[in-house]
Amino acid sequence: MGVFMEPLIDELVRAWDEGVWTYDRATQRNFKMHVWYQYSLHDFLAYGIFSGWCVHGKYPCPVCKEGIRFNWLQKGGKFSAFDKHRQFLPIDHAFRRDIKNFTKGVVVTDRAPTMMTAAEVHQQIDGLVANKEGGYVGYGQQHMWTHKSGLTRLPYFDDLLVPHNIDVMHTEKNIAEALWATIMDIPGKTKDNVKARLDMAMLCNRPNLEMKPPSRGKTWRRPKADFVLGRNQRREVLEWIKTLMFPDGYAANLSRGVNFATMRVLGMKSHDYHVWIERLLPAMVRGYVPDHVWLVFAELSYFFRQLCAKELSRSVISDLEKIAPVLLCKLEKIFPPGFFNPMQHLILHLPFEARMGGPVQGRWCYPIERCLKVLRKKCGNKCKIEASIAEAYILEEVSNFTTTYYGDNLPSMNNPPPRYNAGENESNLSLFRGQLGSASGSTTKTLRHEEWRQIMLYILINLEEVMPYMQQFLQEFWHQSRDPTPQECDTLLKEGAGNRLPDFISWFKQKVPSNIACQLN
Repeated sequence: MGVFMEPLIDELVRAWDEGVWTYDRATQRNFKMHVWYQYSLHDFLAYGIFSGWCVHGKYPCPVCKEGIRFNWLQKGGKFSAFDKHRQFLPIDHAFRRDIKNFTKGVVVTDRAPTMMTAAEVHQQIDGLVANKEGGYVGYGQQHMWTHKSGLTRLPYFDDLLVPHNIDVMHTEKNIAEALWATIMDIPGKTKDNVKARLDMAMLCNRPNLEMKPPSRGKTWRRPKADFVLGRNQRREVLEWIKTLMFPDGYAANLSRGVNFATMRVLGMKSHDYHVWIERLLPAMVRGYVPDHVWLVFAELSYFFRQLCAKELSRSVISDLEKIAPVLLCKLEKIFPPGFFNPMQHLILHLPFEARMGGPVQGRWCYPIERCLKVLRKKCGNKCKIEASIAEAYILEEVSNFTTTYYGDNLPSMNNPPPRYNAGENESNLSLFRGQLGSASGSTTKTLRHEEWRQIMLYILINLEEVMPYMQQFLQEFWHQSRDPTPQECDTLLKEGAGNRLPDFISWFKQKVPSNIACQLN
């Protein structure tokens, strides 16, 4: 990627040093615009490739870098961030002295590692010494730098506050997916498996959750954890999801993916997990898990809901920065070490980046993923994917600019035909002015007399031309000294004054001029 990025880096350097002549339509003058690289946005794997820091191994966090060394799980065969967040707590916090709920017998006295500035990162990259075999001296032991990013050639790189953004969309999705699979005990995806229990027995003091030895002719038994729902509870949850209804455009229809045979919800995407962890999680597990577990789930849901708000308050973000390490420690007291991969650790850094970069709506991958979906649809030749997409994109761009000069009466991309068939019917009545006509094929429906009366009354009371007649009807048939209430007006218009007196529709039919009657009919 670094080789392909070099032409772009050259353009960024030239655009900052020399500037680019640009036309300002507001002032109708040309001016020299200087371009500044603000930050990049990727998923976690692309983050490592773009920045040059490997996100695998014992130092997978590209923000903490070598300041946090993850633990190797012998049975799970992976690195874990378990019990690596107590050092971010205040020095007098009770969790630091807890020797039971975290790594057994360990008291944390270390302070949080200092976050490196862009200038310090630049200095560290410049100090790398290349190996003859490839790579750099100390890779995997002292650092995880795989290559030198071309961004360091930017003259203002040392002044960047957040050169690379952690994508909140993928982070939230991965955390929610792991949490969903663990709570619902999905085979093959749950983080509370046999290997996780064996690693937990070696690291933690939780004898009630350790694997139980087999009795006569039976296999090892995995005790049920507080955070895992039973089979009957999972079925009730799926039945509840089956009845869920959301406002139009708010979320996908999760009920279509419910599968009672496999006890899963199939086809959940990033936005589905976004809605689930922020809105549905606290309500879904309430009453099924102990209160202390539910409170942690509710705090996690609240954390992401506040983080993803459209407007951010500095005081709220400051509180989230203090809450993040405490929240991770509470999760560590509940889940086994295998649950904590680098994604869970990134919760620690999300509030800081929100404080530096602003609301996440401009810094997550939802618009990028939507754009990529549109581009993928343009592929007409799978043998030459990139060329096919590029040709279709250029053709659409040329068509878009060309059709702006078409006449107003010629349908085009910038002048689409109206949704309704204009000109089919014309009316002088206020309620029916505008574009008329059917939006789709017509269907025949026979109205009952009561339905016809309700529709006719609704139309009459909403016509400006009928308002004087309605006032005259009320004055003629309302005989009390006070004014009628809205409910009394509706009753009088609908049913009349009684004693065989006409209602408004019958009275209006006699009073109305013939020309309006013809239009209504």
